[in-house]
Amino acid sequence: MKPVNLNQLLFHPKSDSLSFFLPPTDRPEAEAEAFCHKMSLTLQKDEQTALLRLLEKNKSKVSKILRGHPEKSHGFFLAEELQGYIILQNRLAPYYLVGQTFHVRPLLEELFVNPEFLLINVSLYDIKIYRGDFQHLEIIQQYDFDQLPKNFIASVNRLYAPQHLGLIPYKTILALGTIAQRVKDQILYESLPVIVTGLDDMKGPFLRSLSDVSGVFSHFDHDFYEKSCMEILEKCSAFREAVTDYYSLQLKERLRRLKKSRRLLSDLGDIIRAVAAGRVGHLVIPSEKKLWGRVDLETGEFTIHKKLGKTSTDILNELAEEVIRQGGRIQILGPNFFPGDTSVLAVVKGQL
Repeated sequence: MKPVNLNQLLFHPKSDSLSFFLPPTDRPEAEAEAFCHKMSLTLQKDEQTALLRLLEKNKSKVSKILRGHPEKSHGFFLAEELQGYIILQNRLAPYYLVGQTFHVRPLLEELFVNPEFLLINVSLYDIKIYRGDFQHLEIIQQYDFDQLPKNFIASVNRLYAPQHLGLIPYKTILALGTIAQRVKDQILYESLPVIVTGLDDMKGPFLRSLSDVSGVFSHFDHDFYEKSCMEILEKCSAFREAVTDYYSLQLKERLRRLKKSRRLLSDLGDIIRAVAAGRVGHLVIPSEKKLWGRVDLETGEFTIHKKLGKTSTDILNELAEEVIRQGGRIQILGPNFFPGDTSVLAVVKGQL
């Protein structure tokens, strides 16, 4: 059983599958055995022999994975086409789902705290630009400092900079400004938050060129010179709150502007019908909340169940899966963000 990324799980195979989630535990073997036993009983009752074989085959691997990261939550996925797991940041209740659809809510909540960002490390010897999220990170550009002619040519990625602490040459400051302008053009186009780390003396001239850009965070005391992407990821938890707050504020501002328009829907029935018609471009659902019932996304009809029953599904999960299939976006916010008894918000497609 190998680690898989979020995209693999969000766009999962169509065959019968088993997805299950386990919170942090100090008894990984016992917890895994007890939980797998419950799932086995369900699979036997439903005559899911293929999934039962996959579960039996992978039980020991599940225990081993839990032992490796007992302080983390885990999501596991079993199907003929794909078996894998992912380590989740959120603490979640243990549960499982058997069927032809994968319960994406825990991963959607992980996406909320796992958004994309740029990380720029300005060291004494180079500038490295990384792009990724809190699960995956890769370097996309590197500018090494060297003694070259004054004129900075765009096609040349080696710059002049001091190889010692001291006064930064003027042409180095100009080069830092040129790179900062390129970054500015990128983040203005894509609205990405930017984490700037590195040597304070080198960050100063670089940040002055980004002073008029929102979403730039530079108050972190890290220098990642000669650090691998994996080593950087281990420290990225310090940036999580700043990055997620940036995306939440963006969404809140957009919803505020849409509040008086007909493009913002808050009634559950209206939202279900809009999803059924393929009109929702952005769905906003509350974290740690499930709405049990039944929904028909072909007709837009739905029923709310007062308590969880054998035929109950999480309606919010069904809506999220459908919006993802249609190419829409999902955002998860805390329950306190939603007004009154509203369980979900949706922005229908169209120009602002």
